[in-house]
Amino acid sequence: MADNPDGIAAALLTQPYGIFLVGTRDGEQRNLMTANWGTQCSFAPRLYSVFIEADSRTRKLIDGGKVFTVCFVPPDSEDVVSHFTRPAEVAGDKLGDHAFFDAPATGAPVYEGSVAWFECRVTESRAAGDHIQYIGEVVGGEVRTGDPAWTLQQLGWEYGG
Repeated sequence: MADNPDGIAAALLTQPYGIFLVGTRDGEQRNLMTANWGTQCSFAPRLYSVFIEADSRTRKLIDGGKVFTVCFVPPDSEDVVSHFTRPAEVAGDKLGDHAFFDAPATGAPVYEGSVAWFECRVTESRAAGDHIQYIGEVVGGEVRTGDPAWTLQQLGWEYGG
């Protein structure tokens, strides 16, 4: 079968993805960013994997602090998702615009409006193309509302392909 780049991209874009915020902390530096490549990857211990762009501030903070949070946002949160897609170098202190609290075990920021969140300590990382894969042991979390978590498809955005 011949290589079909457009068909490959289209097929990859059918993968259902969540849309969520990843929180990071290294010392007093904190950040939240919009992400959608993440999944639980083990039951025992509970492990979660996220993929972060290699040249991002979030990657630098995860490398330094070895912790991250995953914060699921409620439906119709496009303003929040859009806000946290902007690079910190452009947006400045992104956290100053939205309420957050520090996760109890790791100190990484949690978006106050999350429907659910959890925190992880990094157990391993590796380069994965133009991203870095981080695997973290889930060490805490909670469900905050009965709302469903929003998906990338519901938002109407694409990231992949």
